[in-house]
Amino acid sequence: MEIILYELGPTRSARCRWALLEAGLEFESRGNSAEIFDGEELEKVHPLRKLPAAVIDGKPLFESAAICTTIADLAPERNLIGKPGTWARALHNQWTLFVLTELESWLWSTDLNTDKEGFLMPLEEQLPDIVNQNRKLAERSAAVLDAHLAQTDYLVEHQFTVTDIISGYTVSWLDELGWIDGFSNLEAYLNRLREREHCTLVPHT
Repeated sequence: MEIILYELGPTRSARCRWALLEAGLEFESRGNSAEIFDGEELEKVHPLRKLPAAVIDGKPLFESAAICTTIADLAPERNLIGKPGTWARALHNQWTLFVLTELESWLWSTDLNTDKEGFLMPLEEQLPDIVNQNRKLAERSAAVLDAHLAQTDYLVEHQFTVTDIISGYTVSWLDELGWIDGFSNLEAYLNRLREREHCTLVPHT
């Protein structure tokens, strides 16, 4: 199987690299330079020229959660995800979608509207006043995760899975913004993830 990962350091591609390492799958890395956004090669894989993107056996795939889920399915012996049709798979879908829609969206909006260099969004288009609202909404969702992690070390059936790779990146982002204070279970969860050999959690851009 041939896997090409288009990546750049602390972007969401860190999720995909981590998943590939946990799955023990060989892959070719392309990117890791801002120049990757300028050429036509990336656009052939991701129509918006965003990272991460992947090519798996000649087929393009984008969105980090989709890539990570596919990677986990490609290495069933590693037990990184429940099989389709199982309750574990349903929980993977639940927590992944919850984290991306109810938590990460507010973090991304905050980064877009506080980017002092105007790389993510031109300065004249930014709305910094929205940050307080974003924080309130993010903390409401963080409280849900924190309560769940009071009962378990990991999100799905008490074992580390690709769900934690996807969600851990977002929790790390929450920590980077300084919004994790008071969520002791999320802090402990993040520390557990960072202890894993292949963990790629680093500051975000």
